[in-house]
Amino acid sequence: MNIVNNLVTPINWTLKKALETVEGFTITSKMPSSSYSLPANKCIKGSKLRQIKGTVCSGCYALKGNYVRYPKIVEAQERRLLSITKNEWINAMVYIINNKKDIKNSGVFRWHDSGDLQSLEHFDKILSVVRQTPAIKHWLPTKESEFIKNYKGKIPGNIVIRLSGTMIDGKKPIYSHTSTVVTDKSKATCRSFDNEGMCGDCRKCWDKNISNVSYLAH
Repeated sequence: MNIVNNLVTPINWTLKKALETVEGFTITSKMPSSSYSLPANKCIKGSKLRQIKGTVCSGCYALKGNYVRYPKIVEAQERRLLSITKNEWINAMVYIINNKKDIKNSGVFRWHDSGDLQSLEHFDKILSVVRQTPAIKHWLPTKESEFIKNYKGKIPGNIVIRLSGTMIDGKKPIYSHTSTVVTDKSKATCRSFDNEGMCGDCRKCWDKNISNVSYLAH
């Protein structure tokens, strides 16, 4: 919204304008649609876990490969982090998710293929976007359990929040929906490695009937 002479007027969104406002979306070869990434080195819990051998963050995939190989990707993630504070961020995200073809066609959206929640306010903003995009199933993986447990509002029915386990081959967190990392292929319920590293038709991560999804360590 723009405020002009004390009158609130709606922004005439276009996809280009909305993407510029949130500093762009990310395209990953695995996902069935675009996602939204933040800098992994700004993860709160993840930054601490990276220093501990055997944790799922100690070999973080988002701190190697294309995520850090190209300076423009790193710069874009930093800009996205700052964009969260914009007044227009929620409306821009809602417009993109409701209108971007790959998201509409797949019917699913992943939050943070890199990075994580930054605050309770950030989490609340995401849920506001989720409520206003009811036709889309959202998936939010996170290690920031405090933000989830301290949230006092109602969680929309079209999002699956998965608390991520801490240790490779470790126990799953205590929560309704979780994710873990394993080294034994036979124990991995995510079978993307059988499909050239892509989700394909699988939607387990977005499925509320699946309490835990286990990924093969990489």
